Amino acid sequence: MSEYCVYLKMPSYLRQWFIHRHGGSHPVNLIRGSIESKLLQRATVPMLEGVLPARQQEDEVAVCIPYSKSHDPRTYRSALGTLATSKNHITDTGKRALLGRIKDDFDIDVWEYLHDFGKVGMQQKDLIFLFMEQRGIREDGSCWDSIAKIYHRLRKNYLTNNSRKSSRLQKRN
Repeated sequence: MSEYCVYLKMPSYLRQWFIHRHGGSHPVNLIRGSIESKLLQRATVPMLEGVLPARQQEDEVAVCIPYSKSHDPRTYRSALGTLATSKNHITDTGKRALLGRIKDDFDIDVWEYLHDFGKVGMQQKDLIFLFMEQRGIREDGSCWDSIAKIYHRLRKNYLTNNSRKSSRLQKRN
């Protein structure tokens, strides 16, 4: 475990899901070998001299920079080959890439959990609350609505793509 962290701003539902998915600890220790872990190792860069490290803000989750033989979070070789001291720095581009990956994983989890139930006829509201309960997400007034919107967007995309495939197949026959 590393005491060197970066901070990512996330919506409440995503922050709770992300923390739960990686063991529920604060700060988050990424699963060893995960895509997020590898991406974070690649996205951390030496901070310019005289710049203070970022402090955790509200709605941000602290994520420990993972240790590996090639990337010690305390000291590591910069792109120039010189030893650099880590100052908890990740570029804005790195943050966007990491957050995008986390959102993609969340979308996949939502889809895999909820898409089969569309054919069963169970109450969607209860299913989303069950999903939230099993993923460590507490309702704070916006979580359920956000997850429902994400699921509806994914379902619409799925149905649109399937109808296009069906019409193409019908045209071929």
